[in-house]
Amino acid sequence: QAVARVGASGNATGPHLHFEVHVGGRPQNPLRFLP
Repeated sequence: QAVARVGASGNATGPHLHFEVHVGGRPQNPLRFLP
């Protein structure tokens, strides 16, 4: 199941992915949600 797309836009120098996790409107450490 795809959860994101990778791309290069704006001032990016190459493809990258911005990954954030918010629970109840508060940012969380995304590493805790990865296998």
